[in-house]
Amino acid sequence: MDFPARLEALTHQLRPWSSLWSRSVLQGWPESGAAYPEDWLAYARSLDEAGERRLDQGILVGEPPPSLGTLLSALQELTSLPWHEGRHALTVAETQGLSDKKTHELERVLALLGPRTRFIQQAVDIGGGMGHLARLCARTFGWRFHSIDRDTALQDKGRRWLTRTRSPATDTLSFIHAAVEDGLQPQIDPLFCGPDRASIGLHTCGPLALTQIRKSQGAGFVLNIGCCYDKLEVPRDYPVSRVGRAHPLPFTPHALALTTRGRPQKTEAEFARMKRVYAWRFAFHLLSKRQFPERAFVRAGDAPRALYDGPFALYALDRMERLGLDSGMTEGELNAFEVSVRAETRDLLLCHLLRDRFARALEVVLLIDRAMLLEEVGFEVELLQLFEPNLSPRNLALIASRSA
Repeated sequence: MDFPARLEALTHQLRPWSSLWSRSVLQGWPESGAAYPEDWLAYARSLDEAGERRLDQGILVGEPPPSLGTLLSALQELTSLPWHEGRHALTVAETQGLSDKKTHELERVLALLGPRTRFIQQAVDIGGGMGHLARLCARTFGWRFHSIDRDTALQDKGRRWLTRTRSPATDTLSFIHAAVEDGLQPQIDPLFCGPDRASIGLHTCGPLALTQIRKSQGAGFVLNIGCCYDKLEVPRDYPVSRVGRAHPLPFTPHALALTTRGRPQKTEAEFARMKRVYAWRFAFHLLSKRQFPERAFVRAGDAPRALYDGPFALYALDRMERLGLDSGMTEGELNAFEVSVRAETRDLLLCHLLRDRFARALEVVLLIDRAMLLEEVGFEVELLQLFEPNLSPRNLALIASRSA
């Protein structure tokens, strides 16, 4: 992939709409809603339940405004990344105690590693936990494997698992208790250096992905899958490449949070439930703005599931009790308030559905920036889809190899 060209094209599409994706719809309401083109909102308001669900999937039905259709088509093309095909089937014994998600990820990671790492003799896994990836790689490829984690309890479970199952990886797998951090770490830094070394980080949280990339500049192979982009800090963590610094986008904490949105295909029931949760949260926000203007933005927080199934009044009273607030309104008055703001809460929902269309493109921008950083230090880099999004939404893998 021509990463600079792809970044330039994405930047060209995203920058004009930064007033939509760089700010929170809810926290900036109603001013945030004014940033959405009126023809976009008119189109969204015309949708029925099925049309709203399709919009949530990134599909426009009917006759959308040309500017919206053109934008989403361009973003879809620019974020359409190749898939890694292949699965290294694991036995029942090898997957004992693993979730379906973990099994799915391990089978695809092993299939990816096989043809790309024939020259590797040793590997290090960041955040290796119980060492499932480490033991499978040691057994499958014959590597000496170092699993690093700061959670000693997980590592102890991994050691007991190896002993109990009499795993052949016992002699080639070592658990290292450490937190991988920027700066010199004499205990672990040598593990990342050498043409026969592989550096692996699956779901490296926030800036840990960048720490792995920087520590692995002397490795022969790097596999990184990032997550929790909302824990990044700008400008420390973006942009990090020379080309990225020449074409930065105005990432904010709200934009970074948007990149973490999961994108599984929702069933009708799941979509209806999401709408109900949003409706109660949005109505509570509007109630708080009216009743407690001195409080600025009031975070409702996650409520027990049952509260979303009942009337708005019970939800609102529970949230106010948790926050130490008292509106002085009866249950009947609270329910009547929710009914009175339904048109506005629907507009809030529609703005959210429109804003979510930028999430994948922003995530790809962050990863292209990292890919170019790896290229700048001499790696050949791929950016592939590796996991099924319904099981593992953060499914984009950076694969970096030294040229032969």
